[in-house]
Amino acid sequence: MIRRIAAAALALLAAWLFWEGLSAVLIIVSRGSPVDDALLQPPTSLWRLVAAGLAVVGGLLAALNLRGGAWIAMMGAVLFAALAGVMAGMGSDSSLWMDEAVSGGILIALAGVLVAVRRG
Repeated sequence: MIRRIAAAALALLAAWLFWEGLSAVLIIVSRGSPVDDALLQPPTSLWRLVAAGLAVVGGLLAALNLRGGAWIAMMGAVLFAALAGVMAGMGSDSSLWMDEAVSGGILIALAGVLVAVRRG
């Protein structure tokens, strides 16, 4: 039961993070920029969407008690946390990457529960 609660929480948080990233891309596109510029200038938008998407898929698979879901969720969580590290390493202001760092830490903790607790 704990594993399913953690999986659902991870999937919901990751879905919210995915929506935040997607809504930013949609705003940029609505202002006249092409989609590739919105995703790749800088590539943090694409990175965020891929990482959050992996975490959502992994969380849903783990909630459905399917094999590999925990590890897919962990990959997404680690990628999401790494995004904060890359942004910090590039010298970005902490207000730009602190949300990713905190959210990535929470995702890693939830994915850690999924990896540690056996499927039942």
